Amino acid sequence: MQSLPRIILAIALTLISCGGPRGGAQAQQREVERWNRVLTAEPLSFNTQPNAFLVEMTRGLPPGKALDVGMGQGRNAIFLAQQGWEVTGFDPADKAVAAAQEQAKQAGVKLTALVLRDDQFDFGKEQWDLIVLSYVALRHLVQRLYDSLKPGGRVVIEAFHRDAAKAVSIGRGVVFETNELPRLFDRFRILRYEDTEGRGDFGMQNTHLVRLCAQKP
Repeated sequence: MQSLPRIILAIALTLISCGGPRGGAQAQQREVERWNRVLTAEPLSFNTQPNAFLVEMTRGLPPGKALDVGMGQGRNAIFLAQQGWEVTGFDPADKAVAAAQEQAKQAGVKLTALVLRDDQFDFGKEQWDLIVLSYVALRHLVQRLYDSLKPGGRVVIEAFHRDAAKAVSIGRGVVFETNELPRLFDRFRILRYEDTEGRGDFGMQNTHLVRLCAQKP
């Protein structure tokens, strides 16, 4: 029989997305409950440290205003706040957001954490110096990301390559074809793109990943 963390991880990889629950109110609530279990289960079955690509891509950047889309339990948002960024994050999983708020309090950093889906959040216009999208669906967000970044602002993305889905079921929103990310962000200046093997934050094993750091002109 599978252990509870493995079952929860399987649910996570199947459902993982940015937009949060869709459909009717009951379906939305069921999905929120699933995500709350995934993101707050003990022991946690995913990387609780900040995403390594994000850490590398922000090293040496002057802090500004950052947005963490689909923030989960706040590992990336709290890291950025600790580096001096003014951070806002959102996620539909209310218990995960509450955990992020508590961790930020314990770390002594300020964090604006909201319980919202991406279709409920006001991205604004030329608001952000940095937007983080770590294992979240984003195809439907590209225009909003572009509009809401300040000139010179950056997006930092990590997700799965389609080859990763050959071994395990992963929600399509975070699975990308070869060179799909650079095509989606063709209005941006591509600072770095990786199509590589690496340790996935979800699954915690070597798999095929894609990573992008792109800047709004």
